[in-house]
Amino acid sequence: MPELPEVESVARGLRSLLIGRRLTGLKAHWAGCLEPSPRAVRAAIVGKTLESVHRHGKYLLLSFGGEGAAPAHLMVHLRMTGQFLIDPPDKPDHMVRASLDFDGVPAYFRDQRKFGRLSLVEDGIAPACMAHIGPDMLLVGLSEWRDRFAHRKSPLKAALLDQGIASGIGNIYADEALFRAGLHPLRRPCDLDAEEVRRLHRAIKGVLRLAIKHGGTTFMSFRDFNGRPGNFRRKLRVFQRGGEPCRDCGTTIEKIRVAGRSTHFCPECQPA
Repeated sequence: MPELPEVESVARGLRSLLIGRRLTGLKAHWAGCLEPSPRAVRAAIVGKTLESVHRHGKYLLLSFGGEGAAPAHLMVHLRMTGQFLIDPPDKPDHMVRASLDFDGVPAYFRDQRKFGRLSLVEDGIAPACMAHIGPDMLLVGLSEWRDRFAHRKSPLKAALLDQGIASGIGNIYADEALFRAGLHPLRRPCDLDAEEVRRLHRAIKGVLRLAIKHGGTTFMSFRDFNGRPGNFRRKLRVFQRGGEPCRDCGTTIEKIRVAGRSTHFCPECQPA
């Protein structure tokens, strides 16, 4: 599932290539990806200019407008296998769910599993449907994050995955941040001391920024807006490396399940 770094890479592509272009066409190949309906989405945004692309956690918010035009906002959630692509090398195949034309520049929403959505919303920064989502993890400061996080009694891994605390962290970067902070995934936020909380906050932001620099992580389907896979996989220290030696100490990486998710850690570098 695309997490914050992957969605940020898509956002940067949209900003660099499509901001200022007018959406001249929208075709639905599968009506279910456009909410509330293809007709409503088309009526709201076709003929308007893409003015901004805002990312909040794993969500994209595209704002359309123009001189004399009523503003309209489209929320994009890639979910598990969604891809937003310009001129993809395998275009357009049976997995393309919507085609958009930005004044002669084609863009495609491709989604193998049909979970992704392009939804009309009333605001381009904080729509009501995202009220339950916490602040973006890259933007939340230590003090606010500590207030939202440090009293929790669930395992650290589960708390990091809770999008109501802070948004954008998924399975990959939760494991990687816990490794970098030297914290076992089954420890609890409420048991951490102030230095451990600070160390984890710093580790989360560090791993997210590094992953953005490398275009995110691709295991199966993720591609950025230009169709390129993420390169962060070669930087992973523990995620999906169960049974392999730790790159720091040589201890075998272990794999367990926490909150229903596969979880990888080094028992030496991350003591219980």
